Amino acid sequence: MLPSTCEDYLEAVLTVTENGGQPAAPEEIAAALGTGREIDETVVTSLVADGYLERAAGDTVRLTEKGSEIAAQVARKHRVLQCFLTETLGVDEDTASEEACRLEHGISDETIDRLSSYIDGAQSPSRHTRCCQVRERRCCNPDAACTLLDCKEGDTVLVAMIQRPGRNKRLLDLGIFPGETIQIRRKLPNLSVVVRVKGCDIAISPEIARSILVESCP
Repeated sequence: MLPSTCEDYLEAVLTVTENGGQPAAPEEIAAALGTGREIDETVVTSLVADGYLERAAGDTVRLTEKGSEIAAQVARKHRVLQCFLTETLGVDEDTASEEACRLEHGISDETIDRLSSYIDGAQSPSRHTRCCQVRERRCCNPDAACTLLDCKEGDTVLVAMIQRPGRNKRLLDLGIFPGETIQIRRKLPNLSVVVRVKGCDIAISPEIARSILVESCP
């Protein structure tokens, strides 16, 4: 079992690159780690030596197949735990994410499977359940979601994930969160996207739109 710091690094690379296939720069990994943490090159070197990461152009790194497997497992644990804390226990999103980061490293895959099954069975079909289901689909099939920038005018999509939600708290205040259905109204020349949420039209900058992962409504 890898140390929690190593698992955090692999999960951060997966978050930055969406599916782990693209290289990630040190500053991107540091931002994904959050809380002002800086990149420890000794950790990166160790992960490269053990075959979890590989060096890419410049000072970037990318996940190997071995690293992608571990990163996906950790990410799934995080999402299930965060979903349980927010949707079942009522913990606020930011706190739940922090707690999930601490818990994800010690909990077994079997317990996560049982917890996920409990969440799906304990709640009626609602936004809360859809939120968990969308997160699970995103985890199991990273290619299932694209960003808001990839959508066409008139598309109706489901929000799968908001990358770095702490930096996009305004989206949550506007009702744009995982599990919510939104309609693409217009795509502006400056690449901003106008979406309709709960009957209101909202303009979203391309930078923020790029952080919103969506998938087609089932």
